[in-house]
Amino acid sequence: MANTQTRKRTLLLRIPLLFLIGTVLLGEVACHAVAQTQPPSSNYNDWSWFKDTYWIVPEQGIYSIAHNPSNPREFNVLRGQTVFHLTDYFNGYFTGAVVVKLTQNLVPSCQYVLGEVTPQGAVYMTMFNADDGTITNEPIGNMVLINNKWTMVNTMTGPANNGGSVSHWAYMVLTQPSDPTWSNLPFANESIPEFMSACPPGPMISL
Repeated sequence: MANTQTRKRTLLLRIPLLFLIGTVLLGEVACHAVAQTQPPSSNYNDWSWFKDTYWIVPEQGIYSIAHNPSNPREFNVLRGQTVFHLTDYFNGYFTGAVVVKLTQNLVPSCQYVLGEVTPQGAVYMTMFNADDGTITNEPIGNMVLINNKWTMVNTMTGPANNGGSVSHWAYMVLTQPSDPTWSNLPFANESIPEFMSACPPGPMISL
């Protein structure tokens, strides 16, 4: 008799625990179902603020490495500045103008960019020669938050005019008219308007 009562008490104690476990499991299933039904496009505009922003190479990122095709063992340090003016954004895609000036001649290279940025911040870009539309290189990058400010960490290797290649990476940073870099770009010692004036404005995305 005593054993029977003990078993009943044990069973009664287990019922609330089983109920609690069941409630938690049902809650997890429900949350998972809700997550699965969220539209995949809900985060596609997280980066819509890209439109009409300017990105530059900070002082510590102005260095790149050029490979000399006539001497496979020769790798030389170059200095330069690259500025992106992102002119449009749509659903994770962006376009813009890219101006590059390197040590050798400071003659600007004018390019257009078509980029994709995922909700997670992965960046993929294709650079086009602004004169003939040929693809010049395809940088990749990531959006990284540093000191509560967004940086675009890009890396690329592209062909050089002498038949070699140039490799470069940098934490590209935002600049605006109130920043010192707007009026005096690292390495170039020009203002943003002066630096960009040698090349055509960036394209828009047609809907």
